[in-house]
Order: sequence, then C-alpha cells, then structure tokens
Amino acid sequence: MTSIHRITELIPSFYVELIKLWDEAGISNPARSDSFEVISNSLSHGGVILTAYRDNSLLGSAWLTHDFRRVYIHHMAVLPRVQNTGIGALILKEALSIAGDLGYQAKLEVHTDNQSARHLYAKYGFTELNGYLTMIKRDILTSGW
Repeated sequence: MTSIHRITELIPSFYVELIKLWDEAGISNPARSDSFEVISNSLSHGGVILTAYRDNSLLGSAWLTHDFRRVYIHHMAVLPRVQNTGIGALILKEALSIAGDLGYQAKLEVHTDNQSARHLYAKYGFTELNGYLTMIKRDILTSGW
C-alpha cells in the first residue's frame, strides 16, 4: 500500500533520496539550484514536500510552496517504473487538500510534451492559463540585472 507523507524539515539523508528520485524521474536540472539550503529555507517558510512510499521505497514526490494566495506545486515526480499506477494522483490529491485547507488556489507548471501529467492535472481541474508564457531569469547572480 502506498502512503503519502508531509515533510516539513529536510535532513541530509532524505535530500539525497529526493535528488535520486528526481534524477530517475528525469526532472533534475542543475540550473534550478535546488540545493539543500534552498529547499530547507522554503520548508522553514511554510513549504512542504509530499512523498509517496511503498515498502520503505520512495516512489514519488512534490515540493509545495505558497505566497499566501496560491500553493505552487513544484517538481512533481513519480519513478518511471510506477508511473500511471495512481501514485501521482495520490500526491496531487494531498497537494490540493493542503491548498484547500489554506483557502488558496493551486498552480503548477508542466512540460508541454508531458501528456500523461497534463491528463492527470486536467482530470483534477487544472486548466491552461491562456495568454501567459512562463519566463525565467536564472543567471541573475552572474549576469546582473
């Protein structure tokens, strides 16, 4: 049976496990700067990491933050060998439960070519934000502004 847990404090051994999951799920990106310190800081400011475990094995996760209006669902990942088995839905339901308890909207980003994730999100009421394009400046520390 798969169980969902809420992580509000990061420890080094779990961080290693989380990064391994993200690597195996294909969502790692060094440009994101998802360091231990960054994640710990977000958790100390109301963030949470949702995890899905079965038989002591980490199968999926999502990292949630908020800005007091919206819960942002980051880095939703499920191991490829257990994708499309309902684990993503369990994690997403828990994320939506947290957003609902806070009275906030929920927002996420998904790659346009990730059809299975897009289908899951649509099933739970997410719609495209028409007219908007996501933009980011990752190199602010090195290039200035």
